Amino acid sequence: MVVPNYIPDPIEIPDNVTEKPYRARLTYIRRVQALHVLSLGLVGAVAASPLPILPLGPVALGLLVFLIALCYVRIWFRGRRTEVVLSVAMSPVLLVFVGIFVRELWLAGVPVWAPLVGVGCAVVYAMLIGRDFSFVAQYLLSLIFSSTIIAGISILMRHEGLYAIEALILNLGYLTYCVYDNASLLSRRRLGEELAAVVDLYRDVLNVFGYVPRVVQHWHKHRIWQLR
Repeated sequence: MVVPNYIPDPIEIPDNVTEKPYRARLTYIRRVQALHVLSLGLVGAVAASPLPILPLGPVALGLLVFLIALCYVRIWFRGRRTEVVLSVAMSPVLLVFVGIFVRELWLAGVPVWAPLVGVGCAVVYAMLIGRDFSFVAQYLLSLIFSSTIIAGISILMRHEGLYAIEALILNLGYLTYCVYDNASLLSRRRLGEELAAVVDLYRDVLNVFGYVPRVVQHWHKHRIWQLR
């Protein structure tokens, strides 16, 4: 008798990164995380550019619609080269949307700089670690060092307590998301798809909306916690 899991198995594609030797996996992880930081630099460049100031609501709606379009591209062409090509081709528009959104958040007083500290610490860990890479260690060490740095910056810049707390919370949330998603991407990407994986780090924020129906469907299929 096979007892089903309470949650559905993660999505996997054939010949994914988890099936490769450790050295190849580590190279892939380093490339994705370095490219992610590079993309954040491009987002920052867009945010600092002299583009017209737009209301936050329409910008957020436009970004949401574009992320949904990217999600559908992945669903329709999952595991095929077409998905990789389309995702990478759409990425410049994505970065522009994110850059404008980040700028509007900055103008609204949100400490958007804080998550960059955590991501930067995570990349430093990935680049310096040798044969003992661990996502858990990356997360914990990056969180400790980045939180210390953010607290120090807040003290030096004499930020208000609430602003500093918001910065620490944003760093915690974004770092948690990035490390978890990077780990899950190993089973959903192949070697050579690092640019598409970076796009995944942006569009996967919407995964929760698709994951909940998957869990409910899984429960119904295996009669787990089924409503009567």
